[in-house]
Amino acid sequence: MEERIMSKKILMVVLSLVMVMTLVVGCGSNTPAPTTAAPTTQAGGGETTPEATTSLAYPEDNIEVVYHSKAGSGGDIFLRTMGKALEPALGVSWVVNNMPGASGATAFEYAASAEPDGYTLLGVSSTIITAPLISGMTTTYKDFEPVCMMFTDPMVVFVQEESPFQTLADLIEFGKANPGTLKIAGGTPGELGFVVGAELMRVAGFEMALVPFEGGGDAAVSVLGGHVDGGIGEYAEIASSVEAGKLRIIASLNAMPEAPEIPTFASEGYPEIQIEKFRGVLAPKGTPQEVIDKLAEMMKTAFDDPDFQQYIKANNMIPNYKVGAEFTAIMDAQHEQVKSTLE
Repeated sequence: MEERIMSKKILMVVLSLVMVMTLVVGCGSNTPAPTTAAPTTQAGGGETTPEATTSLAYPEDNIEVVYHSKAGSGGDIFLRTMGKALEPALGVSWVVNNMPGASGATAFEYAASAEPDGYTLLGVSSTIITAPLISGMTTTYKDFEPVCMMFTDPMVVFVQEESPFQTLADLIEFGKANPGTLKIAGGTPGELGFVVGAELMRVAGFEMALVPFEGGGDAAVSVLGGHVDGGIGEYAEIASSVEAGKLRIIASLNAMPEAPEIPTFASEGYPEIQIEKFRGVLAPKGTPQEVIDKLAEMMKTAFDDPDFQQYIKANNMIPNYKVGAEFTAIMDAQHEQVKSTLE
């Protein structure tokens, strides 16, 4: 019991130190002017699309969607791909505003303080859960209204194609034999990849250096350049390099629907490391329910778009459209899971 408590304390210290060392101050942009919307009927949450809100005069201006990581990251790719499917229904532009910095706090605080009128939204992943728990930042998922969750994104451990590490066991054995020598790239400190990496070290009993990057694309470039020994990130961020035979996946946190042959953490002997990275959209607290319902209605149309479904399939994601209370319940459950891991 004492050993478990101590290992969790070490986990928190490792993550906290990395976040403090990489904290930077981001910059924002002006929030679009609020637009008054006509009232309409509210609709319940769940897997189904909210009731039609065709009488609502929304949107009448471009919609800014803020994201905490830089262009080329998995979340950035998701938001831009969704925007292509969404803009015909919106009738206005879906403008992605990348705000990296401060482990997500820059983007979270900017979006949370925006006018709650539906014209500034926050693209989210599980980082909205993990980063506040690790860093103590005051802005959390509870400062937002749920719009929709689209899917869960498989986290993978990857290496150069010519890497001597053929399996997760190879990587762990090297880490045990050479404490602190192994360097693994991750995303922004506070993201799920860092939690997974730190938890793997704790459970498997080895040491490695988790090297932070502001985006998964940068992490992949570092692996390709031989600057680090491997990386932990989303499949979408490395898919093109995997298909080109430049990167190789040695394990996936969860089963990949289109690649069942890839070993999972569970099949490699670590079933206790189980967490799913969700992706979705939130709105500032106080956004009118009729605006949220209208957004969710249009986003369901984008979700059902054949091109968007192909994007989900091609990147081994698990479609899981949720709105309202069901999306909140998923965030609540993950908050408790990560909190328990870090205690």
